[in-house]
Amino acid sequence: MSGDPQLHALRQRMDALNSRLVLLLHERAALARTIGRHKRAVGIALADPEREAAMLQELLRATTPTDGFPPAALARLLQAVFAESRALVEQLGRE
Repeated sequence: MSGDPQLHALRQRMDALNSRLVLLLHERAALARTIGRHKRAVGIALADPEREAAMLQELLRATTPTDGFPPAALARLLQAVFAESRALVEQLGRE
């Protein structure tokens, strides 16, 4: 571990962001399950590729990172989150 106080402070900020990110991902997973249960209860298909594509396009359109991820990298990250959320919802049908 470095004795550099600035590096230490930056790493603390990164740790805090990582914790917030994990909490948001868990919150999203819980909401995806709730939506999946509702869809199943009212007889709507669990997967909605059109909605997923629209969400992705809107998120990419609304994001203009200066220091952030390039659009292609952000798209891959979001698609991974969507895929994992979809897998959680699909599990509901097997429970």
